[in-house]
Amino acid sequence: MSVRMTLMPVLGAGVIRALGASWRIRTGGEEHLAAARRHSPFLIFAFWHDRLLPLVHAYRGRRAAILASQHADGELLGRTLQRLGYGHVRGSSTRGGARAVMELVNVIRGGQDIGITVDGPRGPRHVVKPGAVQIARITGSAIIPFTSASRHHKTFASWDRFQLPYPGTRVMLRYGTPVVVPADAGDAMLEAKCLEVGSILDRITQEADRDVGA
Repeated sequence: MSVRMTLMPVLGAGVIRALGASWRIRTGGEEHLAAARRHSPFLIFAFWHDRLLPLVHAYRGRRAAILASQHADGELLGRTLQRLGYGHVRGSSTRGGARAVMELVNVIRGGQDIGITVDGPRGPRHVVKPGAVQIARITGSAIIPFTSASRHHKTFASWDRFQLPYPGTRVMLRYGTPVVVPADAGDAMLEAKCLEVGSILDRITQEADRDVGA
């Protein structure tokens, strides 16, 4: 194993913990999370790739697994997530996708939540891919849109315009209306559910941005 693969997850997890401890965090839409829990005990958290970091900090240490890509950066992310107490499954819409879907199905059936960057790992930005709704159809678990916003942050020149909140800034976490996918959903309904998840994520992300004055 390379030095980079050994050290970077340790450093990354440490940075996330330190930053997270400094953020002034508020949460909105918790009634939607409660409604989703009433529907199904284990949930599919859906979020945009660029808003990932505060969500990873907020949910750490709970029984949850996150999908990480099979690219090299996915390996780094997976090892960092492990340092923060998460499980992780490797795969994406283009590499190992079908296997990853079934692994995540098994994670839910084994009694854990899962998290998916629904536009990852390489975009297009803010376009929902079908993995989350396929898992929801198979398991009956609700999808809970989840997002973050920060008052002051660095925006990277990456495909997703990834946001890194600065130390001490205001951070807003917001849940959206749960999305349920019927077991008999066909292709047209699966596509409609992808659009629904994306629409909710866009709306709550805009609301969170307004909450912090971003």
